[in-house]
Order: sequence, then C-alpha cells, then structure tokens
Amino acid sequence: MQRGGVEIILERRTGRKVLGCAAIGIVVGFLVCLAIEPGEALPLFVFFGILLGLVLLSMRFDFSKKRNIILSTHGIRFSEGRNIYKPMEIPWNALGEVKHLKKVSKSEHGESFYYILELMRTGSSREHAKPFIIHYCNNLGRQVPNSTANFTAKRAVELIEKLRDANSEEERIQILKDNNRGKLPEEVKARVRNIPWKQRLVRYCPVCELIVVVDGRKEKTEQRCHSCGSNETYKDQSEYLQTLDKKA
Repeated sequence: MQRGGVEIILERRTGRKVLGCAAIGIVVGFLVCLAIEPGEALPLFVFFGILLGLVLLSMRFDFSKKRNIILSTHGIRFSEGRNIYKPMEIPWNALGEVKHLKKVSKSEHGESFYYILELMRTGSSREHAKPFIIHYCNNLGRQVPNSTANFTAKRAVELIEKLRDANSEEERIQILKDNNRGKLPEEVKARVRNIPWKQRLVRYCPVCELIVVVDGRKEKTEQRCHSCGSNETYKDQSEYLQTLDKKA
C-alpha cells in the first residue's frame, strides 16, 4: 500500500496518560508504605515492583505507537489481534463490513468493558472468513496526536465507512480534513484561561462523548466543541438523551 499523504492517526493517548499516573502512584505508594513499615522493605518492594512492571509492560506493549490506527487516502493500517498483535494493511477497495462491539470483562472486582473493532475483507475466501480484531479502547476513546480530537469507537467506524465508500482520492482527502478539526491542546488551554470563571460553561458533546468548556459570552451557535467543531452541545448527557426521546 502506498504511504504518506493526508492521514488521521488514532492513538490511545489518554489511556497511556492514565497508566503513567498509575506508575507514579505506585512509586509514591511504595515510599509511603516503606516509611510506615520500614521492616517490610523486601515484601513491599516485590509487591509494588510487580505492579509497576505490569503497568510499564502494558504501556510498552498495548499502548505503544505500534498499536495506532492510521487512516489515509489509500487504506487503513493497524495491529490486529487480542493478545498477540500483527501489523495489517487493508486498501479501501478491499475492506468490507466494519463493526464496533462492546465487550464485558468480568473479574472478582466486578465488571469492566472495552470496545473492539471488527473488520472484514471483501470476498469470501477461507483465509479471510474471520474478521480482523482491533482492541480499540476502554471508555476513553482514541485521540489524534497533537490535537484535542477524540474518536469514540462509533465515530471511528463512521469515519472508516465514509473513507471505504468514497469514490476518489480527492473525496477521501476532503473527508480526512473534515474529520480532523481538533484544536491544538495548547490553544484550548490558552482559550479557557481567557474565559472568566463565571462564563466557563461545561457542556457535553454527543459526537465525541466528551465534556468540554465553552465561552458563555458567545451565542450558542458559536459555542463549539474543541474536538470535532460541533455546536450541538448540551448541559449534560441526560439533556441530550431527552432530546432523542422527544424526536422519537
């Protein structure tokens, strides 16, 4: 597949940051416990060392750049698999059905869930009878590097389908540009700092499933999500769901 050109990269940046904070918390927790129980240094070192090792291994393996999804004018590149990952490339003209599925993981601590993408190649040969699996995210979505753009599994599938169904490279270039409207993080922080406290309105964006801060001094049509650029924002998710009930 040809490389380069216009593209959108979807990375698990938020999850990586959460794990980074967890690593710092483990180190701090070890030091605190060591100060309280200095005589238990070895057991504490082993326990916290195992926790830290698991976090660092996950950051290196499951949250590395090799796990990014790259959408270009030519096709989609990703790492396929649940536990053992294999780099894959599928041109748009060879991509068939795409799904996003919510999976539930049960443990002694309760239930947690995560999202996967299932991609099928066109054709019905035995080699491609099973879908390609992408472990997309937990409940954090994926982000575009150097951008505040956030893509839920649903939004990612919608974008993939648009690119798959486009009729030309020029059309795909426009689709990629239209869906990469996230502001620079530094720009968003600077804008929020310039909004007086009383005018910082917290709003919910149903497209990105994000909580964003908008300027209350502006008209609602100008209060846009910094991730996707939509001005269809609501006070909270409940207000958005109520609008769906009214439409139904």
